[in-house]
Amino acid sequence: MTLPALLLASGPAVAEDAGSGAGAMSVRDCTAVDFEVAETAREGAAGTVHIEFELVKQPPLDPQDDVACTMYPSLANMYWGDSEGNPIGAEAAIEGEGGSVFALYPGDAATLTVSRPNPEVFDPEECEPTEVAGAHLFFQNDEGAEYVPTDGRDRVCANPDLGASTVSEITPA
Repeated sequence: MTLPALLLASGPAVAEDAGSGAGAMSVRDCTAVDFEVAETAREGAAGTVHIEFELVKQPPLDPQDDVACTMYPSLANMYWGDSEGNPIGAEAAIEGEGGSVFALYPGDAATLTVSRPNPEVFDPEECEPTEVAGAHLFFQNDEGAEYVPTDGRDRVCANPDLGASTVSEITPA
């Protein structure tokens, strides 16, 4: 049985090497460098802006690397910030920790939605509404981050005690 078929049969995180009896063979975790990330939808409702991001798995950078990677159902962290990586406002509340892990192959996609409170619903003196350059997404077991510019369309409360965004579970597209 080939590795991709083995992964699908045994689950995305660990595949059993049936031929050699060598034990388990793991597929590495997805990291920021694995993806091309783009905003795919944006809508507002009741003082909140919902922004959907699509993560498309790219081919491996190194031919010796795993073709697939293991995707966890939640981000490790997310914040709004400037293009240099400096955070602005509160870190997001992360959802989806109880979901299932899944494998992504080149060309496969997953989605997540960031729900950002509109800073205009808060007292401006407390909130300190500030334009942000984009979202910084941190994946599980990854020291890097994926920066997704939002072209100046987002403002958040600079006060970290107000207006935290929430991030949905990551789901296969």
